[in-house]
Formats: sequence, structure tokens, C-alpha cells
Amino acid sequence: MLCQHCQQREAKVRLIKTIKGQTEELNLCEPCSQKIHDFNIFIQPGIIVPDFLQALFGFMTQPEKSGIPQEESCPRCGVTFNQITRAGKLGCSVCYDKFEPQLESLLRRIHGGGQHVGKIPLRRGVALKNKLELRNLKEKLASLIQQEKFEEAAIIRDQIKQIDLK
Repeated sequence: MLCQHCQQREAKVRLIKTIKGQTEELNLCEPCSQKIHDFNIFIQPGIIVPDFLQALFGFMTQPEKSGIPQEESCPRCGVTFNQITRAGKLGCSVCYDKFEPQLESLLRRIHGGGQHVGKIPLRRGVALKNKLELRNLKEKLASLIQQEKFEEAAIIRDQIKQIDLK
């Protein structure tokens, strides 16, 4: 079915408008649907929900053709990093690889670190605790060596050796 507004592209969005009991139905393409803001949402069977949401919220699945250089986008879903930060979620699994450097700094700002530090499961607890303790001790050792506190560094070195033997 063609868009009822432009009569040029395939209609992918169905808009229903009810005013004083009178219902008006429009079938629109993505660009035309972005121009209309007051409507009720009804998703037709067969329409892919992510495509619908991208059309509704202004995510372009393909970069527009203009003279302005386009922001880098995900090769699979076409979402840009700017869109990810506005929406608060990634478009697909490839986005993690594509935007890894930007996501790392964003997650550090939001969570205060780049690694999950939640609860440790009981069945793997000993190994994980040792790994975390070992990493912390190595960081402390490096810091002590840099500060030239060699006696304290030797104690930490011995603790690292004990954990490595376990």
C-alpha cells in the first residue's frame, strides 16, 4: 500500500486519529510519519517493531543523502552513537563492537568504572575473589614501586605469590 500523504513510498506506519468520535486512519511512509505528532499507535501485523520505532522516533536506518558529512553508524542497524545516547539503548549486537571506545567512556561516566563489580556467585566465588584480590594487589604493588616504597612492595609481592600458588 502506498503512503496516503506523498503517494510515492510504501506505507509502513498506520496512524489512527480520533476527534469528537470521528476516527480517521492514515497509512504513511516513514518520512511522512515523522512529520505528524498527534496520533494513537496501532502496530499492524507484519510490520517489524524496531523499524516502526525507528520511524516514529526519527532514527534513520540509512543515512540521508546530503552534502553534510554523516556521523558514523552501525553497519547492521544504521543507528548512530548520538541516537544511542538519546535513546539510552543500542540498536543491535553489532553496536557494541562498532561503538566500543565511546561506550567505554560513557559507561565509566555513568557507572564509575568499566567493569561489573556486583555480587559474586557462590559456586565460582573463591576463584573470582582470588582474581579480584590478585588484580588489586598488583595495582597496589605498581603504585608502591612508583612511590619507591620498596619494603611495603616486597610484602605485597609475597602476598601475590601466595595467591598464585592456590
